[in-house]
Amino acid sequence: MAIINCPFCGKKASDKSAACGSCGGKLGELTAEELSRLQRDKKMAEGRNLNNQAMLSLVLFLGSFAWYYHRQPETASPELYGVQCVMFIGCAWYLVTKVRIVLYKRK
Repeated sequence: MAIINCPFCGKKASDKSAACGSCGGKLGELTAEELSRLQRDKKMAEGRNLNNQAMLSLVLFLGSFAWYYHRQPETASPELYGVQCVMFIGCAWYLVTKVRIVLYKRK
């Protein structure tokens, strides 16, 4: 008997049990091919999610930069602080997401 990660929820489960104790996924009915397909699909979905986050953070950063460039808010105005805050959040989110993508690709 071996302990495996459930392909549905990722938690630990016995390879001999018929269903996962956490999510109820049917483990006994899966063939090795189906199991590898589920794991591959899960990994691909994680990669797509990271790419979507990177794109969203880049749009946030570039949108706030365009707003700053075209509107040219007055010094010390709430609009200036808001745009700078959004630019910082977008940039930081993008950098963190790119690091996560690099770590994801190393797996």
